[in-house]
Amino acid sequence: MSNKSSSVGRVVVFVVLGLIFGGILGESLGWLLGHIGLLMNAGGEDNVVRNFFVRAWELKIGYLDDGSPLLIDLYMLKFNLGFTLRLNIVSIIGVVVGLYMMKWSGSR
Repeated sequence: MSNKSSSVGRVVVFVVLGLIFGGILGESLGWLLGHIGLLMNAGGEDNVVRNFFVRAWELKIGYLDDGSPLLIDLYMLKFNLGFTLRLNIVSIIGVVVGLYMMKWSGSR
């Protein structure tokens, strides 16, 4: 039982690390491709190649229609609930690389 829960924990850790590193790499690549587009007069900073890698899809959970997080007011306690997941092509590639690294690291 302990082995199964530790393997699920490893998967979660490597997926989160892949998302973080992929997001950082995506933002860096977007900045670089934006400057290359400016230098080459290829659509400026908002060029097609940059948009392909950097454009993010957002999944918002716990937000109201006006964009504010859900507020639960219990008089003495107040909770703001909201969760946003931003994915782009490079962060998905980061998850795949993270899972591949998990396959070859540590105990199985």
